[in-house]
Amino acid sequence: MFEEKYLIVIVVVALLFGASRLPMLARNLGLGIKEFRHGLSDAMREDDNSEASKPSDTEQRSPSS
Repeated sequence: MFEEKYLIVIVVVALLFGASRLPMLARNLGLGIKEFRHGLSDAMREDDNSEASKPSDTEQRSPSS
C-alpha cells in the first residue's frame, strides 16, 4: 500500500519538473541534507566543548580556611 503512494508521488514530481531535472533535484536535496548534518554536528561539537570548558561547582568555590 505504501509503495503505491510513493509511486504516485514520483510520477507527479516527474510530471511537474520533467524527468531530465529529477537527477539535479535529487543531487541538490542530498547536498542540502549533507550540509544540514554537518552544521548539526558542528553545533553539537561546540556545545560539548563549551560544557567541557566550564569549571565545575567544586572548582568555582574558594577554599575556606
